[in-house]
Amino acid sequence: MPNNADKVMSGLMGAVKDIKAGFKGLTGVFMHLMEEHGKVGALIRRVAKSDDIAVRAELYPKIRRDLLAHEKGELKVVYPALAKLPGVSAIELAHAREASELEIALADVDSLAFTDPGWAPAFQRLADLVAEHVKHEESEFFPKAQQALGEERAEQLRSEFEAVKKQS
Repeated sequence: MPNNADKVMSGLMGAVKDIKAGFKGLTGVFMHLMEEHGKVGALIRRVAKSDDIAVRAELYPKIRRDLLAHEKGELKVVYPALAKLPGVSAIELAHAREASELEIALADVDSLAFTDPGWAPAFQRLADLVAEHVKHEESEFFPKAQQALGEERAEQLRSEFEAVKKQS
């Protein structure tokens, strides 16, 4: 379980992403996804900068859970909605490729003990892939998807996304 400082930093980064989403004109599920990106990103940076085995053991399970629940919600709710729309359906394929890479990177980290010398490089690879994925989503995928779906549908998808995540 993250300590209070980690929780505060994660929440703060989530709020910053929320504000950025608003400036980009993103609403509903896209604003929420950006907020989640900020929260998990703060935890990832904390682990990546630490050599402390206890920090890894404390935060990695939460990072893993959050990434998997986030991805499950995207795969079941967000990207299937986009697949039905002309002009943005290709986003689903690009996302699927990136999601597959993330799953492999997670499995690589999962296969190593926190004390293994290969753990930090494997985690850094995961961190880099997450950062690249977030960059693609926030700068390319989400703005196009928001435009295609509209505000009302983006709000509906947020509720559906949250429902799927609760099942995780």
